[in-house]
Amino acid sequence: MIIAKRVSVLPSESDWQRADAAGIERDIKSGALAADLRTTVRVLWSSAYFFIRYDSPYRQLTVFEPAIFEGKRIGLWNRDVVEVFISTDTHVPNRYAEFQTAPTGERLDLRLDLPHRDFLWDSGFTSRVSIDTQCRIWRTDIQIPAETFSAAMSAGQSWRINFYRHDCGENRFLGWSPTFSETAHVPERFGTLHFEG
Repeated sequence: MIIAKRVSVLPSESDWQRADAAGIERDIKSGALAADLRTTVRVLWSSAYFFIRYDSPYRQLTVFEPAIFEGKRIGLWNRDVVEVFISTDTHVPNRYAEFQTAPTGERLDLRLDLPHRDFLWDSGFTSRVSIDTQCRIWRTDIQIPAETFSAAMSAGQSWRINFYRHDCGENRFLGWSPTFSETAHVPERFGTLHFEG
């Protein structure tokens, strides 16, 4: 389980430091530990947004060049990305939203009702990426509007969620909750997100 604590407006650095942290460090297929690439993920929420922060260590970055910011690059997941899959309805696990961000700042979002995938959907989410070349960490801050979700966020509520990190240079596809499958799209393997006030 990961806990999302509430913030009043936009998160401050002290809010992020107090946020619950989880590690994305297991191969999605085998569950094998990849501690050297352990990506830390934190979550917060407000009445208007759901916030996610990833800190991803790297040896080299593998990205599409040039980056595109008009429209969507289908297949963004074939290079380095961080991803989150969010299901607001525990009774319909095959229905969820997917959000991806690359080190270039490219973004991809889609809505799924497996096996259907809606790439035309636009959640309005934003992200900001910074790369610390000295420490070799790329940070991603994601902000998803509350109206994106089919259920309102509220203290005491729980959703299903999974976090992923794809590192092409290391040939690693890591998950917070391994799916024990070739694909990340195994909703019964999602973990639990709990909202605190």
